[in-house]
Amino acid sequence: MSEPEFRAKREQMLLRLLLRMTQSMSNETVARMNARGIVGMQPAYPRLLGNLDTDGTRLSALARRMGVTRQATAQLVAEIERNGFVSRKPDPDDGRGIIVFFTEKGRDALAAAVEVMTGIEADYVKVIGGDGMADIKRMLKAILDRSDKPGEFGMD
Repeated sequence: MSEPEFRAKREQMLLRLLLRMTQSMSNETVARMNARGIVGMQPAYPRLLGNLDTDGTRLSALARRMGVTRQATAQLVAEIERNGFVSRKPDPDDGRGIIVFFTEKGRDALAAAVEVMTGIEADYVKVIGGDGMADIKRMLKAILDRSDKPGEFGMD
């Protein structure tokens, strides 16, 4: 396979498209949040914050959901905590565990992020139509319902 053929095949792989889409939407979300005056939000944060349950999540579960080490997750949590979006506390059920939860600023940012992402999705609907958006979501959900077993990658 020639280099141009290989590159073209790679660019059409579902994983590559999903990664690019995720990065694009994360960057746009952060830009729009910053434009709303929500300061301190960085493009690396949505990946962690999107895996954080509204009532808090163990650090080890965040690491598993993100597919990175506990140490890398702890470093990102520390950075996000310095910007005031999350806080940590010991897990009352396991003295070694840490629970990460949204602060009031973080919950406000989460609410704003939902509004911003709704607006971004509305922009996508202008490109692919409402039926197209519904089809994409339905198909991705069907794949995830089959491939993302509870407790592995999704929400516990």
